[in-house]
Amino acid sequence: MDENKQYHHGDLKNLLIKSVLDAVKENNLDKFSIRETARFLNVSPAAPYNHFTDKQSLILSSIYFCKIEFITYLKNKVLLNKNQENRKLAVIGKSYLEYANENPEIFIFMFSQTLSKKDRLNNYEEFHQLFLDAIKESFSLNDLRKRVSMNSAVNSAWSIIHGTACLIASKTISDQEVDGYINGNLFNEISAIWAVGVSKPIVYR
Repeated sequence: MDENKQYHHGDLKNLLIKSVLDAVKENNLDKFSIRETARFLNVSPAAPYNHFTDKQSLILSSIYFCKIEFITYLKNKVLLNKNQENRKLAVIGKSYLEYANENPEIFIFMFSQTLSKKDRLNNYEEFHQLFLDAIKESFSLNDLRKRVSMNSAVNSAWSIIHGTACLIASKTISDQEVDGYINGNLFNEISAIWAVGVSKPIVYR
């Protein structure tokens, strides 16, 4: 197949990203070669460089691709559960853990690559916004403890969920614990720990 036919039958840029993600899933990213991938896709060795300057720029684009898919996954879960009033934060949290469990290699890849400070901030800003919107649905500044800001409430919620997701994706905890975090009482426990830490105590009169 010549280069023109390859472009006709598929988007080379997306094919290259897919090849990176296939390598990630096979735990073979360190051996990934643009030249070898070009040969496999039946394009010239120079063709990939019309889209990416080097391997690192291809990896960065692959991370962005994964981030968009992950964000879309979380937003779709929220939409599917939109009738659960004041439960958006729980839906996002559980869905975050589910994604890490279902896509462990991709999850680790997405968050473990070395990025510039600017890329890190741009790449994960949407995650911060998702948690912020969910928390604002159930909490106001008046609900938070005196020394807890809304930003700290967001970062602590995200940290607890993300840390648990890392344990799940890296297979550090048992399948029973994974199920407890995604479907059972363990999720309720970490949610309660967060809520007690950031919200004012209920005053009974």
